[in-house]
Amino acid sequence: MSILLHAPSPIKKLVAKPKRGEPRTSSMLLISVSIFIGIILLMYSGLMYTETMMKQYSACRDKIIGYEQSGIYTGPDQFKLALSYCEAK
Repeated sequence: MSILLHAPSPIKKLVAKPKRGEPRTSSMLLISVSIFIGIILLMYSGLMYTETMMKQYSACRDKIIGYEQSGIYTGPDQFKLALSYCEAK
């Protein structure tokens, strides 16, 4: 059995390419703040919409109650029907 001895081949310097790292803290902070602001804006717009709808319902209801006090409705059925009109809006 013969053993061949080879001279080691010269090792080239290997340069490791850095992998794409995790996002930096500033990027994560910016994303978190923008999500937080987006949620706040959505909540605010929802509350404004709800408040506007409640004011419209209240104005309609007050008008119908005023008509009832004036004696325009002859019975409670007409009054209830008129109030259901406010709810349908």
